[in-house]
Amino acid sequence: MIHRAVGTVYTNCVLFLLIWSVNGLEEIFGDFETLTSGQGWYYKGCTVDLNTDSFTGHHSLHVINRQAAWGGIYFDVSVKPTTNYYFRARIKLLNLSPGKLTSNVQVTTLVNSTEHGSQHPKLGEVRFMQPNVWQEIGGDFTTPSDVTGVSVYVQLHDIDVNYLLDSAVFNEVPALSSTWRQDSDILIDKLRKDDIQIRVQEESGSSNLTVELQQLKSEFAFGSAVNAEYIVNPNYKGYQDFFYDTFEWGVLENKLKWKQMEWSHGHVNHDVASNAINAMVEKGTKLRAHNIFWGIEKNIPKWQSSIPDDQIKGTLVDRLNDIVPFTKRKVEHWDVNNENLHGNYYEEKTGDVNLTMWMFRETRKLDPNVKLFLNDFAVVNERYFGEAYYNQGMMFKTTPDVPIYGIGVQSHLKTHVDPEVLKFRLDRLARIGLPIWITELDISNYDVNAKADYLEDVLRLYFSYPSIDGIMFWGFWSGRISKPAAALADGSPNNVKANPAGERLRKLIKQDWRTNESKSLSSGSTTIRAFRGDYSLKLLKNGHIIHSENFTLSKGGRYLDLHLAGKLNS
Repeated sequence: MIHRAVGTVYTNCVLFLLIWSVNGLEEIFGDFETLTSGQGWYYKGCTVDLNTDSFTGHHSLHVINRQAAWGGIYFDVSVKPTTNYYFRARIKLLNLSPGKLTSNVQVTTLVNSTEHGSQHPKLGEVRFMQPNVWQEIGGDFTTPSDVTGVSVYVQLHDIDVNYLLDSAVFNEVPALSSTWRQDSDILIDKLRKDDIQIRVQEESGSSNLTVELQQLKSEFAFGSAVNAEYIVNPNYKGYQDFFYDTFEWGVLENKLKWKQMEWSHGHVNHDVASNAINAMVEKGTKLRAHNIFWGIEKNIPKWQSSIPDDQIKGTLVDRLNDIVPFTKRKVEHWDVNNENLHGNYYEEKTGDVNLTMWMFRETRKLDPNVKLFLNDFAVVNERYFGEAYYNQGMMFKTTPDVPIYGIGVQSHLKTHVDPEVLKFRLDRLARIGLPIWITELDISNYDVNAKADYLEDVLRLYFSYPSIDGIMFWGFWSGRISKPAAALADGSPNNVKANPAGERLRKLIKQDWRTNESKSLSSGSTTIRAFRGDYSLKLLKNGHIIHSENFTLSKGGRYLDLHLAGKLNS
């Protein structure tokens, strides 16, 4: 229903809205409570009035009678050179074009500079926006050093779609402290460590006692994608050794993907995936599974393109009934419908705009214990789809009976992204309130020393971020990685050696962010601050082991009360 305020309807006039910020805090400058003419916001190729259906306040801007894709709202902003900014607003589509399930909404810019003239970089895109619900649009950008002016535009491809706009914000991306790297150590201690309290109950003979702690596993997940053949082929022992010596989690690159498993309709190859999964589970490696569906047309099974639309869902049911029981009790996670922000092949074929929610529900029925994820790209490493991912995550979280566990962030860093921008983009997703996993991290740079430095910055940011529970690399060896510039190790299949970036990684996750400690127990008790995870404890008297046990340090800490009567005097 349209709720129009009584008053003036404007066509091709200027809308006044004040733009400001206080101490870097976010301020709404587009709440559209009035249509007072002035400066700031403009529009063209459309008609606007006020509407009482609002996201905040009492009114929103009602945009109708759009004459072209560019018809709609835009505004001019004052900016500084070489500065990170973001735009954010709320939009509600009031209708769709006939025959369409969704509509494409974009935020673009006009950036003028002395050297490059006028350019039109896109800030953000929601490719498949549904109507009648408030959703977020926007993005971030960095101004060039010679910037002379910036305008921001809201554009819809379908000109017959009307919309409401509200709660617009434009501001600088919050800067990180100059000491953020040092500060990350404080955050890491707070987020990833707890106290182990150890007491030996014995009145006499408690001198010359030493406790030794060795961390066996980390609670926080560090892992990598692996080639399913190489991880079991004896000719690739160096590849296997590097993986098992470095990582505790794994994911098969391709051999659980539908297209790879079922090249011919009805003939599913489980063997390659099964061999790899069994070998890794036997080694104690935890597994993510990637992916049940991949609804981008080039990534569907080729035979599926000839299936009539009314039979497509039946093939989805067959896939679920095959693959989910196959991995049950062997994998911890499933990416359910990969990169759904970028492709909605199955939604279009079935006519069900919420088909991915159905996929989640059906997967849960077949495996009640596996944790189910969305997984997408260009949400942190690039600016384009962060708001779209926020919208999707919130929709899945708030829709009843959709068993989503977490948000997968791919994080393919082809270029250097400022840590403050990475954090801003993570903050955007953290508002969903679900666990975040970095599922496909790689950093492309042939300068391995520069790559090592940037890798440490990225890992420090991610490891100190409260919502992130795991980091998976998308490969590691130069002999088998989709982006050779991202390799962490080189050498032959039987002699894989870390390069400087790989050495930095191993130092961080195997030394700096692990607890292996020896401490005197002269008073009969001690407290050790340690990273959460699985441990082996040994108690020694005069250098001889008199007690050993394994335990897990979880959130809240661990108290170990050791009753060793008769052992201390032996």
